[in-house]
Amino acid sequence: DLSVATTTNSSTHDGGGSAQKAQHQHNAAAAAALPPGPIAHSSREVKELYHKFLKDFPNGRTVILGTLLDAPLVSPLKNQEWKAFLHNLGGAVVDGFQDRVRRYDEELRRLDSRRAAFVRKLSGDGLSRGIGANTANAARDGNDDGNNFDLSHFFLVKESLAFTYEQMQLFEEAKLQYEELSAFLPEDTWRQLAQRVENHDGHGEEGKGKDRLSDLAMAGDSDGFRHYIKVAGRDLRGVSQFVPQYMYAREIRLLFQMGTSTEVLVHSKDFLVRGYRNRLLDVAAGFRRRWMEEIEQVGVDSSGKEILERQGELRRDRLRKEAEVEAWALSSCWDIKCASGHYFTFATTATTTTLAKNGNEGGKQLEKDGVMAAAFTMEEVEAAQCLAELLEFAILRLLRLGDLALIEQGSEEEGGGGGLNPIRRATSERPVDTLKPWEPWRKLQKIRDEIKVKQLRKSDENETWTPILPGGVPSWLHNAMKNASIYEETYLELAEAAVVLNRHAGRFRFASRLEDHRAEVLIARGEYNLAAHVLSSNVGACARDQWTRAHYWRIFRLACCQRMSGDVLAYLETLTQSFNPKLSSVAPKKTASLFQQDLEAIITDAAVAEPRWGAFPFLETELSIESEAAGKSSQPLPFLRRKLTKHLCFVGDELRFSLSINSHLPRPIAVNGVRLYLVTLEQYEHLYRRNGIVTEDDAFRILTIDAPIDIMPGKNEFSFSWQPMTFNTYVLATVEIQWKEASFFYDSALLRKPMIGLDIQPSEPTQTIELNPLFLIPGHVQNVRLVFHSGSDVITEGLVRLICSEGLLVVPPKTDPSKLDEAWSDECIIPLDACGPGKKIVITTLVKSSTIKHDDNTGNIQTMRAKVETRYRQESYDAVMEKGEEPESDPMKTLLQAMVTTLDRSALAVDDAEAFMFGDDHVMVNISLQCNSPVPFYIKEWHLDLPLPLLVEEDGDLNKGMFHHAIAEGEMLLFGFKCIRTDSSENQPACERPLLRVVLQDDFGKTFLQVLPVNLEDVYKKLRKEDVYAELYTATAELTCSAEEGTVGNPVPFEYNLNLQSLMMPKQRRRASLGNTSVSSVPGCPILYTIVSDGSDWIVSGKVQGLIKPSTDSESMSLQFRGIPTQSGILRNFPELFLEYLLMEDSDDLDTTSSPPIAVQCKNPDCFQSFAYTTSLSLAIPAVLEEF
Repeated sequence: DLSVATTTNSSTHDGGGSAQKAQHQHNAAAAAALPPGPIAHSSREVKELYHKFLKDFPNGRTVILGTLLDAPLVSPLKNQEWKAFLHNLGGAVVDGFQDRVRRYDEELRRLDSRRAAFVRKLSGDGLSRGIGANTANAARDGNDDGNNFDLSHFFLVKESLAFTYEQMQLFEEAKLQYEELSAFLPEDTWRQLAQRVENHDGHGEEGKGKDRLSDLAMAGDSDGFRHYIKVAGRDLRGVSQFVPQYMYAREIRLLFQMGTSTEVLVHSKDFLVRGYRNRLLDVAAGFRRRWMEEIEQVGVDSSGKEILERQGELRRDRLRKEAEVEAWALSSCWDIKCASGHYFTFATTATTTTLAKNGNEGGKQLEKDGVMAAAFTMEEVEAAQCLAELLEFAILRLLRLGDLALIEQGSEEEGGGGGLNPIRRATSERPVDTLKPWEPWRKLQKIRDEIKVKQLRKSDENETWTPILPGGVPSWLHNAMKNASIYEETYLELAEAAVVLNRHAGRFRFASRLEDHRAEVLIARGEYNLAAHVLSSNVGACARDQWTRAHYWRIFRLACCQRMSGDVLAYLETLTQSFNPKLSSVAPKKTASLFQQDLEAIITDAAVAEPRWGAFPFLETELSIESEAAGKSSQPLPFLRRKLTKHLCFVGDELRFSLSINSHLPRPIAVNGVRLYLVTLEQYEHLYRRNGIVTEDDAFRILTIDAPIDIMPGKNEFSFSWQPMTFNTYVLATVEIQWKEASFFYDSALLRKPMIGLDIQPSEPTQTIELNPLFLIPGHVQNVRLVFHSGSDVITEGLVRLICSEGLLVVPPKTDPSKLDEAWSDECIIPLDACGPGKKIVITTLVKSSTIKHDDNTGNIQTMRAKVETRYRQESYDAVMEKGEEPESDPMKTLLQAMVTTLDRSALAVDDAEAFMFGDDHVMVNISLQCNSPVPFYIKEWHLDLPLPLLVEEDGDLNKGMFHHAIAEGEMLLFGFKCIRTDSSENQPACERPLLRVVLQDDFGKTFLQVLPVNLEDVYKKLRKEDVYAELYTATAELTCSAEEGTVGNPVPFEYNLNLQSLMMPKQRRRASLGNTSVSSVPGCPILYTIVSDGSDWIVSGKVQGLIKPSTDSESMSLQFRGIPTQSGILRNFPELFLEYLLMEDSDDLDTTSSPPIAVQCKNPDCFQSFAYTTSLSLAIPAVLEEF
């Protein structure tokens, strides 16, 4: 078995006693506890050894590794041991790290107590004495009294702490140590230390040793640079000026390890700017020091010439050193920019070709991509912004280099002074070319070649500049400072790279400003095409920001480039853009006049005739409809994402459109013509989905205004007229203004004004048809006449269809009578000839109708429909087409319909029928008829048929001579008939129901029979009821009481006085009344009577049921019984009497199956007063019949 123990004196705190004690207690507790290893599976010797390790090393970590030396087999025990080993090993590493940090922290606390005195000496009185004196005294004494601060030791300890954090992958903590060191001694302090050391030692380290230190510092070589720090002394003599570079390199390394590339750029930019300023300050300080040493302390015997020469030499040396600093800053900026291409996707060398060809290896690696990719993430945007600021700083350094080179150039020439920087001259407030007179367009075309030749000769004569840069700068920068031309190219490339980065960073205004400078430099170089390209892409930036003056200035400079390059088409577009209404307030009048002069000249060039010019702002158009439309509607156009306002009109309407043209030119112009393109909506959508361009061939109709047309400055009103002959939906698509050789198209889809459309509907037809007669009589053959009137329409063709429903048949016109039976059909098609306005066409044919069955369950109506389909044109079609402007169109269609029906009900309809009885056997029948015939008819005769038992008397027709006039539709006819009731059916035809037969006669003498059912069901029901109750018998009775009051329970005698005289049948009564005889209803039949107390307040007793023998001698009799009141109070309900025949078996007069009922009409007393009983009880029992 193998046991491994790892020990550490760790503390998580800063070294306090209480903290160490707590840590020791924690370690002891951990040792006393069972180890994470497999102690339970170990042998006794291993366990003893384990406990001995715990006792000997109480602050350590002990684990058991008993299976790792076995065969390479995987087992749970081996895994457990390995995990325990790794856990304790990690804990030991952490404890060691914490202990190391604690010890560094204690040392830094000790050194910090001396830092205040050092800072006071560095910034206060100690400045008067050299730091070298303090360190020399300390070295001479050989001791450290605690007041001298060892900067070297402090730096090494602080950086060692940073190394410790870096080893533990705590890069932010490591970077924090360098930041604290920078805060303790800023970069200016290191520069002051370096100057003081240099002043004390003369010129410090020179030559290869200094270059070696610089290389180690910029490489961040900690081993090599820390060696120099250790031997530099307490004040870091000889290395102080390189400490900021070394710290920068170390921080950059940490930033890369942290993965924050943007922070690398920001830190690099800040370091570069600070280094640049410090180097310039060093140059100025060195110049002042040498001036004091060599000029102010010059001897008295020196001549003035020698002094002046020495002063000039010092100034030139300062210029060269400043140039070296500027070159260092410029090349460093470019190196950072090229290096960023390895970390960001937006880097490109599209603008660095020349620099790469001149020896920049970083630039060569970036020649892969030709176009800079867009910055998609926030990190890339921030990086682009930082790089853009860095390149702008580089541009300033390049400008300063140019100034220094020209100063050096001028100092070597006789007279001195130097020239003006070509970049500053080109980007000045008033460019050189604007100081020359404005040449008209036609004159400029003649001398343009001479101007180009002069510019080429001038570029070839570029003077070589005096070299001012040392040999250590990059070759591309040496090459850039050879002459003005290469210098300008370098500036253009730097500016272009800065523009691209600014745009990726969203700094469009910065990019726009740099683009302006690039354009001015290109103009100064005579590269007008490139300058125009730059300005054309940049001219809209000021328009978006509403900077009207800057916008107009850029348009002016763009026009200057295009007129010098001779680009006719581009120059025309720029000129039209210059007369924008937003720019009119800032445009100088003289400039506007010159622009219009060139515009009028260039518009006559044949080169401008081929392109299709769009809606330029120098002329603004607005369309509207003057004519009053029938209505308006809105229709969305998804393919345009706009709405079309459609005005509803009809074919033949005279439409007028108003066109307003607002001219922003300072002078009037004469145009060749103005045209309005009308395109169908379907064609317009097809064109827009194809390319969005409306041509003359695509237009359905082109409306024109005849030339010449003068357009004055300001608003001008014009109008178009159109009389459409074709129905469709049209779009007022484009307005074309033809001016000399150019045509300007103002498409509605591209303008912000609402789109106008026309919804042309077919004109309302004026054709009419007439169909006679108004109705058909069922069961007859009639003539039908169809009359067609063309009205004001022009009929090109037509078709007439006669369609009959079931029960009707029609024949074609002019059918041979001999073939009439074979020609009947339910449909007939007749062609309609073409005719002009105001014509009439008459078509006559025959229609046969079958007899209508009077069936209440069917509602079908016989109809004949006439459909006339015509194709027609508007009445002014011929006049419009004679002008030759309107395209041919298809005729419009219309459908005219008419209908004639067979009367669904008779000409006369029964409106009401009633009957009432009077006398014994007479009935009066009243019938009201309504006339439904549209044509007046006469009533020739009528007759009423009634079923039994009614019969119209011989003189019972009460309507004779009443209907001798024509009866119009809607009139009511009243008929009255006097009828009698009879039992005999002799001389009377059989009839199932009442019918009124009426014969009608028209004006031509033709008669029509109308059979009208009459509803007399009520009177017939009444008669049938009387017949049913003819067997019903009646009798009268009167009930009398012996007393008006009594006591409950006391019997009261009652008596019925019965009269049987009325027991006779109605017919017998009528006959008896006529013959004055009295006949018994049922002779020899006894009558059974019954007295019932159900439902009354009595109990009856006595003879309450018995037989009565009616006789002709005595028709009345009496019936006695007793009643006992059952409740007190006023009693009004009395017992009832019922009678019925008791038929004998040998009776032959009546049907033995049923006996006729007898109705009893009884008269009862008004009331009976019943009193309650008090002392006695009574019991009422029924008595037998024999008792009475």
